[in-house]
Amino acid sequence: LGQRGRRVLLIDADMGLANVDILMGLSPSANLSRFFTGEVTLPQILVHPTPEVTVIPAASGVASMSQLTDAQVQDLSDGLDALEAAYDIVLVDTGAGIGANVRRFCAAVGSVLVVATPEPTSVTDAYATMKVLRQHQGLKDFRLVVNSVDDRRHALTVYRHLTEVADRFLDVSIDFLGHVPRDAAVPAAVLSRTPFVVGAPDSAAAQAIDGLADGILADERQPRAPTGQLQFFLRRLLAG
Repeated sequence: LGQRGRRVLLIDADMGLANVDILMGLSPSANLSRFFTGEVTLPQILVHPTPEVTVIPAASGVASMSQLTDAQVQDLSDGLDALEAAYDIVLVDTGAGIGANVRRFCAAVGSVLVVATPEPTSVTDAYATMKVLRQHQGLKDFRLVVNSVDDRRHALTVYRHLTEVADRFLDVSIDFLGHVPRDAAVPAAVLSRTPFVVGAPDSAAAQAIDGLADGILADERQPRAPTGQLQFFLRRLLAG
């Protein structure tokens, strides 16, 4: 998205087990744990791996970050509202699971992307996540990304399985955003701490991410109504 000229803010919302900074080869001097204690402001913890991409790093190994309070969530939302004019797109990378942090962040964004692999455990977890978000946050619309698959046909098999079960037991809508193929460039990028869209732009995985970016940009052009819950950049959402 940054390579396409969009100003992107990436929030590491895996609060207690952050890893975005590791995967991107960053060494932030501060993170959200110090923001919540009042030691630093939100602009002071921003990291800029490229001119177009800004990262808000979270903490790793800080137990208190695993479940934010309502006041902390409000502080973060207020801080993000103050930054809204500087960015076109905000990506929130939550942790796995169905904890309170995950549910709050999913309710605070305009579009929820559920990432699953073909393994039965992952598919079951994806279903459970959508079920909990439907029951507790009232979310009905989800987009699915199938990761680490052989090809598109394999990914669509996972999508069909999820939608068949969801149609029977959940009142939700699941759109297929795309897939990322199994690619040796991905683990190599993790080891080198360089995103594979930068270090291996011609890889199959990078080309797939390019397609996902198309889908996200198309989704951003669709007007969205407020959900009635705390949402980041609510003023822009209403204005849009």
